[in-house]
Amino acid sequence: MALLMDLSMYSAAISAALLLILTVVYLRVYKDTRAQFSLGLSIFASILFTQNIVAVYSFLTMASYIGEQFLPFLLTSNLAQVLGVAVLLRTTTR
Repeated sequence: MALLMDLSMYSAAISAALLLILTVVYLRVYKDTRAQFSLGLSIFASILFTQNIVAVYSFLTMASYIGEQFLPFLLTSNLAQVLGVAVLLRTTTR
């Protein structure tokens, strides 16, 4: 089951990296256009980035406190988030 915890941590880290890229893209759009929508999207992406950094930290420090029955749920939700953020990043950069 340690594999599921590691995969959850790695998927949260991948989400964080994608969200950081997304934040930079939205901030560049805001810089060029001054569109408030882009500013809001960059704030939203940065909040999600922070949440993923906290998740990675919690997986590293509190893995022993998380019951094995929760690990499949954590991995599934993190993989869903990676997929969603990846689709959003691809759509944004096209």
